[in-house]
Amino acid sequence: MTLVVEGRLQDSVLENEWHPVYISSDLVEKPVGVIVMGERVSIYRSKKGVHAFRDLCIHRGAMLSEGYVVDDCLVCPYHGWKYDNAGKCVSIPAQSKDMKIPERAKAEVYHCQEKYGIIWVCLGEPTIELPSLEEFEDLTRKPLVCGPYDVKAAGTRVVENFTDFAHLMYVHGGLLGHPDYAELPDFSITKEKDRIFTSEVPIYQPVAHSGSEAREGTTYVYVKEVFRPMSARLSKRDADTGQTLWILLTVLPLSEKECKVFMVVSRNYGFEVSDEDFIKFQDTVFQQDAWIIETQKPELLPLDLQAELNHKVDILSVAYRRWLKELGVTIGTV
Repeated sequence: MTLVVEGRLQDSVLENEWHPVYISSDLVEKPVGVIVMGERVSIYRSKKGVHAFRDLCIHRGAMLSEGYVVDDCLVCPYHGWKYDNAGKCVSIPAQSKDMKIPERAKAEVYHCQEKYGIIWVCLGEPTIELPSLEEFEDLTRKPLVCGPYDVKAAGTRVVENFTDFAHLMYVHGGLLGHPDYAELPDFSITKEKDRIFTSEVPIYQPVAHSGSEAREGTTYVYVKEVFRPMSARLSKRDADTGQTLWILLTVLPLSEKECKVFMVVSRNYGFEVSDEDFIKFQDTVFQQDAWIIETQKPELLPLDLQAELNHKVDILSVAYRRWLKELGVTIGTV
């Protein structure tokens, strides 16, 4: 089990990772409270961008996320203490303007940025920057943020499910696969320093995605990749037309056995189809995934490869487990 100190999960790896916390377009005038690895965090927007503080006023412990933004500063709702973007308290209404504000009057500041239409927070010092993923940054491909989805399961289980091919024919039977086409071809994986990815894997799908031109199902060529402990992506291409769908999945650990999942979907086709239809399709697919993930035992992902029976089609998930063990990730693992 992961050590918990004052409600915060202790994981020296994930503490220094970027975590998705909120949809960018939804953060407007008011601050918002989020949970990152058990820690309460307040995020807000100023003219200079997005910011993240520990959701705690140093004065009397009120939640800063329940406050408001004035003059680009975050104001505590309890006594009106005002914090600038660097976390420094610049105003204490109850004291004379001639009095010096104590040096300790500061909010704890976390790293915060926007990318792929999502707000990201790092509680520690980022070990690596978020990669440049053209398919989710190129607006001509209409990237759409889906979710977030609350899942009563370890984030590691969610990522591993995303790496899996063999469930498509059963969990998503009739949509992303069919039991009559359950046999998978041989495929390989490649492991590099900061990512693991598959070779191309062709899979027959009755209804591959919203906007597909296929009327009776077709074969799609998948490539799946894990590029951070809690982030993965895939591409699926119609072998005949070149129509391609890209999906980014990234997971925010709330606790050992609870997480919030964000997805970004982009495409090079079907621009006449409404964004709402694409999002609804993704909602349906993820709901099918979530219920099965929430039933898995043990809840935490076993890193001992003898704990469960692995099959040759599990080579990506096995590589993912090995990578988590190499990195020393503890949240969501056993």
